[in-house]
Amino acid sequence: MVSKAKAAIIISFFILHLFTGVVQANDAGSGGDAGGSFSTATNIAATSSTYYGNLSSTNDTDDFYSINMSNDTGIYVELNFDNSNNDFDLYLYSSSQGTIDSSYSWNSNESISSGNTSVGGTTVYLRAEAYSGAGNYTMIVSIFSVNSATQNDANTGGDASNSQSTPTNLNSINATYYGFVDKNTDEYDWYSFNIPNNYSITASLGWNNTSTQIDLDLHLFDSNNTYLDYSYNDNPENVSSGSATIGGTSVTLLVRAWTGSENYTLLVYFENISNSEVYNQNDANSGGDVSGNFSLAYNLTANNTYYGWISDSGDINDIYSVYVPPLFAIEATMFWNNSADDYDLGLFDESENLIDSSFYSNPEFVESGGTNVSDSIVYIVIQAGTGEGNYSVNVSLVNQTSLPVFNQDDAFSGGDAGGTFSNATTVNASSGSSYWPGYIDDSTDEYDFYSLYVPADHGITTSLTYSQSQIVGIYLYDSSNNQINYSLSQQQPVVISTNNTGYYVGNSNIFIELWGYYGSGDYNITISIFTLDLDGDGYYDEVEINCGSDINDFSSIPLDTDADGICDQMDDDDDNDGVDDGNDSFTTDPNESADTDNDGIGDNSDTDDDGDGWSDVDEANCNSDPYDNFNIPLDFDQDSICDIEDDDDDGDGWLDNEDDFQLDSNEWLDTDYDGIGDNADTDDDNDGYQDELELDCLSNPLLSSIIPQDTDDDGTCDELDDDIDGDGAPNDVDSSPLDSTEQLDTDDDGIGDNADTDDDNDGYPDSYDLFPLDVTEWVDYDEDGIGDNSDSDDDNDGWLDDIEIFCESNPLDFSSRPLDFDGDLSCDKMDTDDDDDGVLDESDVFPFDAMEWSDLDLDGIGDRQDTDDDGDSWSDTDEPICGADPLDINSIPLDYDSDNICDSMDLDDDDDSVPDLLDKFPFNPTEWSDIDADGIGDNLDTDADGDKWPDSAELICTSDPLDAASTPIDTDSDMTCDLIDPDDDSDGIIDINDIFPKDGTEWEDLNGDGLGDNKYPLTLLDKIKLNSNLIIPVFIVILTTVSIISVLLTRKTNISEKDIHNDDKYADFNIDIQTDLTNELNSDNSEIYVKDNYSDSALNDEIKLEKFDEYPGWLWDPSKEEWIPED
Repeated sequence: MVSKAKAAIIISFFILHLFTGVVQANDAGSGGDAGGSFSTATNIAATSSTYYGNLSSTNDTDDFYSINMSNDTGIYVELNFDNSNNDFDLYLYSSSQGTIDSSYSWNSNESISSGNTSVGGTTVYLRAEAYSGAGNYTMIVSIFSVNSATQNDANTGGDASNSQSTPTNLNSINATYYGFVDKNTDEYDWYSFNIPNNYSITASLGWNNTSTQIDLDLHLFDSNNTYLDYSYNDNPENVSSGSATIGGTSVTLLVRAWTGSENYTLLVYFENISNSEVYNQNDANSGGDVSGNFSLAYNLTANNTYYGWISDSGDINDIYSVYVPPLFAIEATMFWNNSADDYDLGLFDESENLIDSSFYSNPEFVESGGTNVSDSIVYIVIQAGTGEGNYSVNVSLVNQTSLPVFNQDDAFSGGDAGGTFSNATTVNASSGSSYWPGYIDDSTDEYDFYSLYVPADHGITTSLTYSQSQIVGIYLYDSSNNQINYSLSQQQPVVISTNNTGYYVGNSNIFIELWGYYGSGDYNITISIFTLDLDGDGYYDEVEINCGSDINDFSSIPLDTDADGICDQMDDDDDNDGVDDGNDSFTTDPNESADTDNDGIGDNSDTDDDGDGWSDVDEANCNSDPYDNFNIPLDFDQDSICDIEDDDDDGDGWLDNEDDFQLDSNEWLDTDYDGIGDNADTDDDNDGYQDELELDCLSNPLLSSIIPQDTDDDGTCDELDDDIDGDGAPNDVDSSPLDSTEQLDTDDDGIGDNADTDDDNDGYPDSYDLFPLDVTEWVDYDEDGIGDNSDSDDDNDGWLDDIEIFCESNPLDFSSRPLDFDGDLSCDKMDTDDDDDGVLDESDVFPFDAMEWSDLDLDGIGDRQDTDDDGDSWSDTDEPICGADPLDINSIPLDYDSDNICDSMDLDDDDDSVPDLLDKFPFNPTEWSDIDADGIGDNLDTDADGDKWPDSAELICTSDPLDAASTPIDTDSDMTCDLIDPDDDSDGIIDINDIFPKDGTEWEDLNGDGLGDNKYPLTLLDKIKLNSNLIIPVFIVILTTVSIISVLLTRKTNISEKDIHNDDKYADFNIDIQTDLTNELNSDNSEIYVKDNYSDSALNDEIKLEKFDEYPGWLWDPSKEEWIPED
């Protein structure tokens, strides 16, 4: 164990000053800027001190300091600064300029340390860097003692590396290491390990101190410094490389002091995983792991089941490619056994675009569905979401040859009509009507385009019909693809035409587009090409109808007075005189247009246009209007000479130039020029005031220059007038008491309302302001007396303006109202339930059908009508009975034999014609019986009755292979029945040569006594009879044997039964004789055999010699063929 090092506690009290501006450089009190490189570093003392400096990312990027460290010391440095606009970083380098530690965050505090490793006796470098911004910093340097001899991390004799780039290398396999870390002085211990091929690594970090103030963490990285695993908040902390293939590379382990300081124990274990799944894969019988790249996808044959292995750590993706033949679709199902794992399945087209995917289910299911993948390559991607293990994937083709979409004859073309303008199918329609059938599908065949030629001077009408379950739109386009007409009506037949569209399509190709908006099925188009001029008079029928001529009469053509090509009935100016007919009194006379006096003579020809008795010339000279019979020249004396031309207008005999009253025959002189002739004047000075009144008003009645002040000239002098300006407003309430034209100033702008063009100062002139005295209002669209700003419904259509704006209708147009399908006065855009069926639109698949709201299988049929809601081909009534969810396409009844009868209802699940009640393998069509109950069906089981005899052998050997009690006769139990065994008793003598073929101990009867020679050996006499050469050797053997037995009897007279059976010293010995034969006492000391010393094998299969018939304390038992105690 590493002993704890004594550390000096350094307490620094300081006041931190941070300034945002750069001041004149005095870095670390040097009187200038610190050096900007290692070679120019500013030297500071190796003592704990606080320094100040400044940096700028534009002109003072780096401050370098050097410190000559004392022996057995370490260093800790903090850099503090204002980080609101600045980002400063801090680095610590060794004397060789290698990085010891660094700190670069976005915080206002950076710190570095040499840790528990002594840097004493060397020069270290500090570098403060301005990454961005400019400002002052405070650098706190702490020097502390380090007894390097006390630390011995992983038995290295010192501190482990604190850098990931230079970790301490440890290569012992399955070892325990000890070390020490400290949050402040030795936060990191980095170790590296070289991993042998086919090995993984597991590590465990533990420590004794259970205080919450101590927390160590453990991290594991691969050779690219990418995380393999990490652990925190536990004790011990455990990490592992799992299934990652790291063999033959190096990994690094980081022991980190998150808080506190503590000794630790690090257990490292290497495991050989060469036999693990990841190294022994055979994905889809590929002989290995299938690639996770599309370009290297492994090819599969459809309509098969494949097996593979996948892992979320070492083998995330397996990608397969499958060729889909013409007129086929594809589907795939993936299973796995471990419910704790989660694998995903994806289907991609040959361009690697996603077609379908399945997550969070088991099994996962994908299909090409409406996407046409026929005659193409698709990719099946199996991905490990969590966990690892085996999977199976079934790939099946779906025959689509019977689908209508693949059996089309659109417009008798022999196939599907083109889907765009560029490949539109040509229709050879002639004048008149023609009939063209077709097929369309909103998912697989959404568009059908046709092109056809329309002859010159012709138009076209189309009539479309289709099935009631569909909605099909029809569109007409000209040769430039401009839309002429269209309809998406559900009222059939759907008729559209070029008539009244303003488009002329004659002598050109046009396009017909059919859009399968909803559903699928057949449609029919009737195309009618019609002439635009039935009578051939050069005028199109549409023009003749509008002009009132007969479309069927060549001689009946539209009247066109001015020959401008527009018939009079349609021409606004028939005579083309520039005056529209509505204002032209002479519509067919280009020289006349007006008859002011309605005398039948046009004004251009009439000398008295207004018929007032004054010629137009006189009226022009006399300044009256020659077109207004109420406006005639002034002729005061009625002498038919207008006053302008009359020298004596009033006919009083005084020429006008001498008459002060030219139009008053009773007056001609006005001395005071007050307009009142002297004959009648009561105010001589003509100051406007009666002489008598002037006295009351304190003015002089005799001098016209002195008159009563009478601002409003109302005849009442100001002295007596309550309304000085005479505007009807009393002086005390008049905004302008001296201005008769003004009484009110609504907006207080100093301009009276009469002169003010915007009385309420709302920016709208009074002439346009319906509320000229209301600054908040100026328009009233619906004329309801409420200004639009206050009126919540400007157009009075029953919809509030803000609702209409939100709902995209015009709040100023009574005829423009929001779409409101269910009529609940909540427009469809804001109505969360457009069809008012109680299901919100966001959840309503049929938001405009109150009878439907969901379509689980997206087949276009609402679930209420759909007998198969989830589209899994199982009816909703069958699925609950069969234990499946009718609302989950992934939940289908178990139907092992795919006969559309679920297993729970199917009496024969595997369709092998054996009822499940009698079928030992109800889900295996190849098996139904298991006589020996070993779990292997009899068809596959090579030993159906479990009697250890293969069925094929039993059939050959004439025993019953389905009856364990019936087994072949096998005398020698060598598993070859006697019927075919050439040596039934397995005594090494074939049966044809064996006198006793069923007795393994006998095979000869040389003396012909019917008894085997082994049990009943030949007598000496027999042997002599059979071989006279054995007489002497046999005799010698007999004598020798008798001698041996005598010796044995002498030595063992007092041996007990226990001794005889257990004392090995009497058990075995050999006596050599000249015949190379040996007498050997057997292990129980009861028999003697003759054996060959050289081969150590029994002569004639250990022929027993004669038994002793006398043996003290023992008796020979012929039935057992052994010696037994006498008692």
